[in-house]
Amino acid sequence: MRRRDYPGWRMVWALAATETVSYGVLYYAFAAFLPAMQRSLAYSQTTLAGAFSLSVLVTGAGAIPAGAWLDRRGARGLMTTGSVLAAGSVLLWAHVDSTLALYLTFTGMGLAGAAVLYEPAYATVNAYFDTGRQNALLALTMVAGLASTIFVPASSLLIIHLGWRHALVVLTIVEGATIVPH
Repeated sequence: MRRRDYPGWRMVWALAATETVSYGVLYYAFAAFLPAMQRSLAYSQTTLAGAFSLSVLVTGAGAIPAGAWLDRRGARGLMTTGSVLAAGSVLLWAHVDSTLALYLTFTGMGLAGAAVLYEPAYATVNAYFDTGRQNALLALTMVAGLASTIFVPASSLLIIHLGWRHALVVLTIVEGATIVPH
C-alpha cells in the first residue's frame, strides 16, 4: 500500500482540521473578544483574563483524567464528548451576564480543551502509526499551527459585523462541526 493510501492519513487530516478549529475557538479567539467583552460587560481586563487563565489551568489539570480515559477507552469518545462540551461552553460564553457565569463557562472550556487539544490527538496518532509517525505528527502540528492565523482575524471580523455575542454563536457552530469527525 502506498503511503498516501494509508487510511491513517485520513485520520491525521481530520484531526488537523479539528485541532485547528478547537485551538482557534477555545484558545486564540479570546484575544479578539477581550476588548469587546470589556466594553460590553464593564469587567476589568484582570477579571476577563482571569477566566481565560482558569480555562488554561483546568485544561492542564484535566489532562490527567483525559490521559487515563485515553489509555482505557481510546480517543474517539473523549474527543467527541470534548467537542460537544466545547460547543456548549462557547454558546454559554455568548450568554454570560455575571462573573460567576463567565468563570463557570471558562471552566467548561478548560475541560473541553483537555479532551480535544493536542494531547489526545497526538496520542491517537502515536497509537495508530507504526511507521511514518513523525510525518503524521508534523502534518498535524503544522496545520493546527495555523489556528491563530485563522481565528484571531476571523473572530475580529465576526465581532465587527455581528457583535461579540453573535460572533460566539457563529464560533459555536464552527466548533460544533468538529463533533462529526471525532
